[in-house]
Amino acid sequence: MDFLAILADNFVLLYELAALLIVLGISAHISERMKRLTRAVIILIVAETVMFYTEQWTQTFDHVSILRPLMTASIYSIYPVILIVLMQLTSTKTMSRKRLLLILVPEIVSVPLFYTSQWTHLIFYYVEPNSYQGGGKVLASLPYFLLGFYALLFIIHTYIYFRQNMKRVLLSAMFIMLVPLTGMIVYLIAETGKDYTGLLTSAVVLYYLFVYIHMAKIDPLTKLFNRQSIYKDIQDENKAVTGAVSADMNDLKYLNDTFGHEKGDEALMAVASVMKERCGKNGIIYRVGGDEFVILYLNSSVQEIADSVKAMQEGMAKTDYVCAFGYAMRKPGQSISDTIRDSDRFMYENKAVLKAAKKESEAGEQAAE
Repeated sequence: MDFLAILADNFVLLYELAALLIVLGISAHISERMKRLTRAVIILIVAETVMFYTEQWTQTFDHVSILRPLMTASIYSIYPVILIVLMQLTSTKTMSRKRLLLILVPEIVSVPLFYTSQWTHLIFYYVEPNSYQGGGKVLASLPYFLLGFYALLFIIHTYIYFRQNMKRVLLSAMFIMLVPLTGMIVYLIAETGKDYTGLLTSAVVLYYLFVYIHMAKIDPLTKLFNRQSIYKDIQDENKAVTGAVSADMNDLKYLNDTFGHEKGDEALMAVASVMKERCGKNGIIYRVGGDEFVILYLNSSVQEIADSVKAMQEGMAKTDYVCAFGYAMRKPGQSISDTIRDSDRFMYENKAVLKAAKKESEAGEQAAE
């Protein structure tokens, strides 16, 4: 084999993977778990490339080597694994063993079929003088159906992860995934015989960077958009923001000082969960401070925003925590920042009412004692 030619063919691939490793080393916005998963993907891509060229090398033999069907089976097996690991990059937590096992079932069933196919002739096999033969009419396509299944699963998983974000974020994520998958399908239909790992590598690098940029806009505790994100969004005065809600959680300092920051974090996650569930489909939620939140509403009427606030208040009433809310509609020609200031003012008025009610309740309890 001409190793210099192989190096030249894969120079871009190796450069991209090396650059991704460098980015991993200096990344500050992602967890160690995500870094480990990304390194695992890099190792799998390099392994697939080695397998591909090893299989090409065995094609030059004047006889069938056992190495060739083993490399073919390994290549068929490794692509689904790459997609499964990639799915976990955008999982909010480690997949449960039961769910992971369920996802792995098609792969677990297929791998033994791949590795025994040289003898069973179910999917593929090689005959003298070292030529490829397809298996049965149905099972010969199993590697492609398996890859398609996991590609579809990956697309659905990513859609679910990004669907709560703005439409342009979701569309960008779909573009980064669908274009390389389309390219791989074209490679297969055209039967070029070329390795599409280079295309997959470029997609992985872009996908990782997209996720990394997205993570930089997300509050790591509550998974809401952070202060940096709202600074960017309020600068877009053409944004279809029709109203804003300001929210402030009561007694966070008391929880942190009395029970520890772990309890305070638990409270913030509970508040964020209520907001995500009840703010409505047109609300974009930001955590702008320790216990402060802002929700920008796109193309929403005053009644829709008022109903959302009521729903969130009702949701908060079912928790152990209290949150003050205030909302304001955006006036013609008014900036988004000024709309938020208006909602802040109403929120502080609500906060004063809640504090007065709490003091009155405490005074009543003391009098009863």
